[in-house]
Amino acid sequence: MLTNAFKGARSLLTGMKVTLKHCFRPPVTTQYPHEKLEMSSAYRNVIDLIEIEGIGSHDCIDCGMCVRVCPSYCIKVEGERPDGMKRKRATLFEVDFALCSECGLCVDVCPTETLGYSREFDQAGFGRGDFLYDLLVPWRDGEEAVRDRLRKAEAAEKAARDAAKKANAASEASPADAGGSPAQDDAGESK
Repeated sequence: MLTNAFKGARSLLTGMKVTLKHCFRPPVTTQYPHEKLEMSSAYRNVIDLIEIEGIGSHDCIDCGMCVRVCPSYCIKVEGERPDGMKRKRATLFEVDFALCSECGLCVDVCPTETLGYSREFDQAGFGRGDFLYDLLVPWRDGEEAVRDRLRKAEAAEKAARDAAKKANAASEASPADAGGSPAQDDAGESK
């Protein structure tokens, strides 16, 4: 009986030692929602349109790859080809996150790499309709300025291509005007 009491007291003191050791350490918990969590770079949540540096906006071209690959059928994309531009621009990018399985297939197949994972971790709602998001909402205000920049960039690229074609045509025409290449025999060697 006395040995059981000593074993119990020893067990109690061991537990108290662990408790006292951790009692004076700083807390490791975050007081959410008063403090926001800092998510790691490996954190993956729902998809989001990311900003492409050269454009200053997303680069969704309404190719429909994400819609076709989605196993949950939760993505709807619509777009148009703006006047004076070759590429299409998305005008609607809706995702129903109540259906989304967050598999990431849409991120993997995006040809412009404009889809990425959001750092948002505290989505909440009272109904299924609360999880229907249009991912273009943050980009709508600056869309016309982005389209103007893209038109200018496409025009500059076209002018550079035309100048290169003219220079290439001129360089091909100049040897023919100067008497052509040196004479060659049947084996292709110069005389």
